[in-house]
Amino acid sequence: MVGDDLVESVVQDRLTQHDWNFGFIIDGFPRNRRQAEFFLETYDIDGVVELDMPDSEVRLRILNRRLCAGCGMDYNLIANSPKVAGQCDSCGGQLVTREDDTEEALAVRLRDYHTQTSPALDLFRRKEYVFTVDARPAREGVQEQIRKCLGLPPFEQGNKGAGCA
Repeated sequence: MVGDDLVESVVQDRLTQHDWNFGFIIDGFPRNRRQAEFFLETYDIDGVVELDMPDSEVRLRILNRRLCAGCGMDYNLIANSPKVAGQCDSCGGQLVTREDDTEEALAVRLRDYHTQTSPALDLFRRKEYVFTVDARPAREGVQEQIRKCLGLPPFEQGNKGAGCA
């Protein structure tokens, strides 16, 4: 991770472009309390979506993630396996494990999340901005939950998410 000053500068530079008249989504920011305070002081926000998932499920998904060395296509060996083991369906390239998808790197990322990002979420919770969404269902269900929490119309009729907290 890079320093707070750099991250805040990048976010501020991007958002000064004002090509986001209908809103924007920031993924992976803020990651700590200082960044959350900067964001709250600088911008009006409508909500923070917390994708909630037990560490055991995060571990299972991350350690089963593969990436095509040729075209960059993402695979998950549990939910999205290639037709031929180890080979990309799109270009035939070899599927590899990302360098940072190891037990050791994952343990560090999870520790950092719990020690740094949780206090940032607590700050947003006190201001009642946080919508907690269960991230375990299929992506369509998660998307539906997010749309419901943010008051957006359903993307697909008939696909009902579990709701938000």
